[in-house]
Amino acid sequence: MKNLLFVIPLFFFFESCSKTEKKRNNDKKESVENKKVATDTNSLNINDTKLQEDLNNMLLKNDTIMYIKSRRKYITSGHSKEFLYYAILMAEKNNYKEAYKDITNILDFTLEDPLAYNSQYASYCLLKAYEMGDEGAKSSVNYIYTEKGKKIPTSSSVYCSK
Repeated sequence: MKNLLFVIPLFFFFESCSKTEKKRNNDKKESVENKKVATDTNSLNINDTKLQEDLNNMLLKNDTIMYIKSRRKYITSGHSKEFLYYAILMAEKNNYKEAYKDITNILDFTLEDPLAYNSQYASYCLLKAYEMGDEGAKSSVNYIYTEKGKKIPTSSSVYCSK
């Protein structure tokens, strides 16, 4: 009888330990799944049909709000190079000044891209955005040209010079 009184509490102790271990394992699994969901929200599925439809509508309807949302999605997910295509289309087709400035930013900040070393198109886009009155472009042109005592060229002169 004394052995039984000793074994029963021991049994309950081990049972409670195994339940807490199972609970810990479940908590770890939930934590890993939550982290995975959190990182998936920052990722971007470029092949998503809804995203492609939104981008096409953005270009066709000159939807600047969708342009800004799409730019934010692409850049925060690390796909700024892939967004360059849409920025060029938005700038050239819809004459959108922010898109011209974005082209300059994308080309200047992607150093492994061979286009970044040939900055003629980036300079053209910066000057085009400046001529259209973009505030970011104004400060960049001021830094590049005015503060160094250089004359500010026109965008067409830069684009047609070579």
